[in-house]
Amino acid sequence: MKWGCIKCGEEIPQDREFCTGCEEIQFRKIGGLLYIPFVGLIISAISYLLNINEAFKAIIENYRSIDINAKVFFISSLTIYVVMFLFAVFTLSQFLKRKKLLPNLYISFLIAIIITLSINTYTLYVLIPGVKIGYDELVPIFRSLISALIWIPYFTVSVRVKRTFIK
Repeated sequence: MKWGCIKCGEEIPQDREFCTGCEEIQFRKIGGLLYIPFVGLIISAISYLLNINEAFKAIIENYRSIDINAKVFFISSLTIYVVMFLFAVFTLSQFLKRKKLLPNLYISFLIAIIITLSINTYTLYVLIPGVKIGYDELVPIFRSLISALIWIPYFTVSVRVKRTFIK
């Protein structure tokens, strides 16, 4: 029995789906599981933009009535949100350009999310007296950790990633 390319029908080895020409075209575009981190980057950028708005609003509305520790917390949170928003936008641009540095950049982005969420939660606990760290503060950290445990191995070993991000 002969095996053929699923796009053009050209005869190929049994362990492949596409001929060389179709494979090159197929892997040129973002596809497969890569849509999930792509959408995640868009959601992250929007989320950080909304967090910037909320932190800025909290600072403006309450600046005179909050103590110095709360001011430090809100300003550091705002700074983290701005930096992470810019990081998300830059990573997204590299994703769309299919740059070779994207896999390492995306892994760095995932690690940065965990670190900044942890720092933000810790500064909340240290700087704002009486604040209890609970479910609402810890779930985003664990969600990001689980996401990193899934996507870091995928971005390091996936053939799809290696063939898509080549520029």
